[in-house]
Amino acid sequence: MSSKIVYGKYVVVQPDQYIDSGALYIVDDKIADVGTYDYITSTYTADTVIGSQDHIVIPAFVNAHSHGKGLTDFQRGQVDDTLETWKFYSYPPVNREYDSRWAAVKYLEAGITTAMHNHALSSPELHDREYEQIIEVYRESGMKVAFAPTLTNRNWFVYGDNEAFVASLPEEQQLQCRRIMDRGKIFGAKEYLQAVDRLYTTYKGEKRVRIMHGPLSPQWVDDDTLKAIAADAARKDIRTHIHVQQTKLQKLYGYKAYGKSLLAHLDDLGFLGPKTTIGHAVWISAEDIQLLADRGTTTTHHATCNFRVRNGISPVYDLLQAGVHVGVGLDDKEFGDNKDFIEEMRLISKLHRLPAHQLDSPHLLPRDVFAMGTLYGAETLGWEKEVGSLEKGKQADIVLLDARRMTEPFMNSMRSPVEIILYRASSSDIDTVLSNGEVVVQNGRVTHVDREEIAARLRESLPEGYAEEFEKRNASLRRLRPYIAEWFSAWYGEMGFFEGKPFYHLNNIQ
Repeated sequence: MSSKIVYGKYVVVQPDQYIDSGALYIVDDKIADVGTYDYITSTYTADTVIGSQDHIVIPAFVNAHSHGKGLTDFQRGQVDDTLETWKFYSYPPVNREYDSRWAAVKYLEAGITTAMHNHALSSPELHDREYEQIIEVYRESGMKVAFAPTLTNRNWFVYGDNEAFVASLPEEQQLQCRRIMDRGKIFGAKEYLQAVDRLYTTYKGEKRVRIMHGPLSPQWVDDDTLKAIAADAARKDIRTHIHVQQTKLQKLYGYKAYGKSLLAHLDDLGFLGPKTTIGHAVWISAEDIQLLADRGTTTTHHATCNFRVRNGISPVYDLLQAGVHVGVGLDDKEFGDNKDFIEEMRLISKLHRLPAHQLDSPHLLPRDVFAMGTLYGAETLGWEKEVGSLEKGKQADIVLLDARRMTEPFMNSMRSPVEIILYRASSSDIDTVLSNGEVVVQNGRVTHVDREEIAARLRESLPEGYAEEFEKRNASLRRLRPYIAEWFSAWYGEMGFFEGKPFYHLNNIQ
């Protein structure tokens, strides 16, 4: 048995509860007691003491939606643009294992100890090997991972009649599309369900690994497969994460295909419920929000990603007001392209301070955003009983921030630690991170893996002449994009029935 005392000027137990001059008593990987520094130190002795009166102690963060990319899309050559055309690109190969190892390093140094990883395959022919390799990366890093294989099996290029779209293309683009579809069919619904079943069997009972379903989106997965996934998730009692109504085109597709929103259609399929999480949820209506609340379904908010790929803004305030819990997902597209989770929370906090002229009108508060980044995020992964707050009996997943840097030379004592963090902190203020009771970051740097070696191995895996190879791979894909844009051009005239109704005016701008 090992023991630690962790203390600070403040200990934030939950978003709306903190202890002045607080401390935690940790036994092995769990929080055994919480209280004031005087109480903890007079009651317990410990092998190790961590912290000072210059630290703020908080729960570690939960990245509730990501794809585990170490090198960002921008680093690899892609410039952000509208999702429906932007997603067609091809990267020169990189060592996937070390790319994920680098992501884990960056997550930990940002105070993230738990992440949802929605995995798109690099090698569909070797999917079992690739899945297990990535899961092992997280385990070795000391993180917790909710691992969700993803699937796409329809509407490869446009929403609707893809055969008609492909047939309308010049011969070069037709051949290109056929190759993409043929490769995509290597890992179809049958292979996906078998893979999830094997992973579930392999990792069932693992404390640091949860297997989830992760079909990409209802417009990209057929209804029969979605029904099969919902039934399998219920049978296994596991969670499901799915991207829904991320763009206005996706919202319109639901009405064109089903006469209702994609969320309402998923409900018809028996897909919504307390163990389902909806990623993005940008183009949703008041009726959609009420449906999510009625079903106990959660969502994840990816503020920067939605800006970068020009989606719009999810109505987070209205979701929370309706009782829908919302987690924070970096989605590998952060504001500074650097996995700074605190910076993402700050953006969310400012983004949802809605215009109003009434005195003290309600709006999203720092404690709301802090809950999204911790406890609500844990809930979207089914880990709310283990992480997300610093309560007795929970896992010792803890972050210590340097309060001096955030408050120098003065800070009004009326400001709470959560307010200070949401207004003034960044990942550079993170001093120490504990995951499962073990120190994994000290003085702002990971302690238990060789950061420099991981970076070097990842860099060495990139082919020589990377930029030239990237251009060669993407030249023909760029020629495909105008045809996709032209296919959708007529759809914009059909959006009048809902364009005046999004929650934020920015979403109305063409």
